[in-house]
Amino acid sequence: MAVDPDPYQADLFARVAQARRRASRRQRAAVAELGLDEDARLSDQIRLALVARLNGLIEAIARDLKHQATRLAGDSGHDAADPWPALPSDIVQRLHMAGQLHDARLVEELLAQLRQRLIADVLPTENMGGDGPSLLVRLTEAPDRIVAAAARAVLAAESREQAAAGQGEGHSLLSAETQERLVWAVAAAMRAGTIATADRALAQAAERMLDARDESERFGVPALRLAAAIDARASELPDLLLESLSDRQLGLFIAFLAHALGLDDRDIREIVLEPEGDRLWLALRALDLNRATIARIGWALSEADRRRDVEAFADGLDALMAIPAAEAAEALAMLKLPRAFRRAIDRLDGAAPR
Repeated sequence: MAVDPDPYQADLFARVAQARRRASRRQRAAVAELGLDEDARLSDQIRLALVARLNGLIEAIARDLKHQATRLAGDSGHDAADPWPALPSDIVQRLHMAGQLHDARLVEELLAQLRQRLIADVLPTENMGGDGPSLLVRLTEAPDRIVAAAARAVLAAESREQAAAGQGEGHSLLSAETQERLVWAVAAAMRAGTIATADRALAQAAERMLDARDESERFGVPALRLAAAIDARASELPDLLLESLSDRQLGLFIAFLAHALGLDDRDIREIVLEPEGDRLWLALRALDLNRATIARIGWALSEADRRRDVEAFADGLDALMAIPAAEAAEALAMLKLPRAFRRAIDRLDGAAPR
């Protein structure tokens, strides 16, 4: 006798595609600043933080470029008046007026960083380790020297990120391609004329800044390297995920998930930050995590992000657990494709910003 397909299961897989479309719509809305509807509109807190972060990045890049370019121009014998008289704040305004800051990838990366920090700051703490030190601190003292060094690198990265955020800097936290577009945009906005020697000095300054990039400083990379060093067994993963959340180490939670699933940490970050959670629940199911672990993860994230519907999550938990792990992984198979390929597919489908 034929067995009818589970309608909820079919619906859940369809919601994965919907989640991708929602994510793209939110990115387009963020670029437009005011958003398109309530689902995509940025909160005042996020909008203000995003503008402040973006302005701070531009001003910091402008100061660094001017410092380098001034020295290079002096080396070439250029002795004219300051060829880049614009203040950093003027450069910000010029880029805004020209629409040069409506860069979907730039906004996407900054938003992800901001949301991750805001949610991490309010995650509920369970103190799973009792009165002992946190997971990350314990890992710095691990007998495995590779793990210990990677854990110390995560702590150092956190300090750098906090300092960069406070000083309006941190362009090295961006991906290489986004950082490159932003640096060249700022350099172009600094030009005050067509003095060839000044342009050459400015171009050389930008190239020096970009040559000094270190991919290990990109947001999330230190945590991902720690997850790779630990290389958790299936039996170890649930406790690592739960303790990361209880320690408010959302970046480490994302890194453990990305490593376990073999996916890009930027994709996992997007999935974890989505308020609907459809793709995240499937990702957890794809790892064959038990019901209690998934429930605790869902509860913790719902407590930290009021956009989430904890009742809908609880109502759908039985149906989620009925999905075989292999089928859950298959539903997320698109994420195994190269990012450039997926973006091209989304553009053809009209779902992604150009």
